[in-house]
Amino acid sequence: MNSCQKICISPTASILETLKVIDDAALEIALVIDSESRLIGTVTDGDIRRGIIRGSSLNDPISELMNRRPIVADHATTDDELLFIMTNRSIKHLPIVDRERRVIRLATIKELIAARPRPNPALIMAGGLGSRLGELTRNLPKPLLPVGGKPIISIIVEQLRRHGFTRIFISVNYQAEKIMRHFELNPVAGAKIEYLHEKQFLGTAGALTLLPEPLQEPILVMNGDILSPVNFSNLLQYHQSAGKPMTVCTREFNFQIPYGVVNMWGDQLIDIEEKPSQSIFINAGIYVLDPALLSLIPRETRYDMPNLIKTAVFERAGVSCYPVSEFWLDIGNPNDYFKVKDGGVQNE
Repeated sequence: MNSCQKICISPTASILETLKVIDDAALEIALVIDSESRLIGTVTDGDIRRGIIRGSSLNDPISELMNRRPIVADHATTDDELLFIMTNRSIKHLPIVDRERRVIRLATIKELIAARPRPNPALIMAGGLGSRLGELTRNLPKPLLPVGGKPIISIIVEQLRRHGFTRIFISVNYQAEKIMRHFELNPVAGAKIEYLHEKQFLGTAGALTLLPEPLQEPILVMNGDILSPVNFSNLLQYHQSAGKPMTVCTREFNFQIPYGVVNMWGDQLIDIEEKPSQSIFINAGIYVLDPALLSLIPRETRYDMPNLIKTAVFERAGVSCYPVSEFWLDIGNPNDYFKVKDGGVQNE
C-alpha cells in the first residue's frame, strides 16, 4: 500500500493547491484532515471538475467541495474485504483509519487487484470450432475475434492477471498456432501462459486431464468466449466459504413467451396469461473446481462440464452456485458478437 502523507491536505487549502497535490501524487484523490490527522473528507479530481462547472473559484477552500461522508475501513479489514467493499460501492480508493479516525493509509483497487500473485491456476477453454459464428471463424479462431479493438482471449487473460492469476492455461485445438502466435507477439505482463493441446475435441471439461501435474489449489475454469467483468477474487473467496468441491457461476436469464399461457385443471381452463415473462438461472460458463474433482474426468475422451457437475452433485459433497450480477455475454452467434464488437465489455 502507498503512503498517504503526500495526499493529505488541510480543509483551508485552496482548490488550486488541492489540484496540484492530486496531480503530483497521481492517485486521483486527496484526503482532507484536521490538525489531529483525523479524516474529515475526501476530494477527487471529479469532485473538483464538477465544482468548477458549478462556478467555484480555484482560490476557494477545498472544504466547499469535499465529500464530508467518505466510505472508510478500519485497520483490521482484510485485503479481500477491502476489495469487496470497493467493487460493490464502485469506488477506487478507500481510506484506512484507526478508532480516532486518524488516517493510517489509503487502499486502492488497482493495488489490491494487482497484489500478491494467487496460488490458484486458471484454465481458459479455447479449443472449440466456433462453428455457430459461421464465416467469422472460418480463418480465425473465435478467441481471437476482436472486441473493442482487442481479441476476446486477451481481454480474459488481462482480467485474470488483474485479479492475481499468474499461471494461466489455455486449451487449444482449432487453429491453435494462431492463438499461440498472438501471445508470443503480445505477451501479458506477469502472466505465464501454458497450452494444453487437444489432439481431439475434449469438450468443456476434458482438457483438465491434460494439466501437466496434480493441482494443489482450486482452479478457475472458464469458456474462452465469455465476456464479463466478474470479480474473480470474490468468486474464489465465495468458493472457499461455501465448502463445496465445485462452484458454478450462474446468470439470471429473462425471456418472454410469445403466446398466451393457459393454466388448466383437467379439460377446464382456470386462467390465461398473455405473453408472460419468465426468469430462470443459466450456467454462465465460469467454474471453480477443487483438485479432487479432476480424478473423476475420464482421459482421452470428450467430457463436458454438465457431466462433471452432475457427478459432483450426486457423488461428492455438492455444488455451490455463484450468481453473476455483472454484465455477461456468451459470444455464441453473430448477433451476440456484433453487440459488443466495437464497444468492448461493459462495466469493466
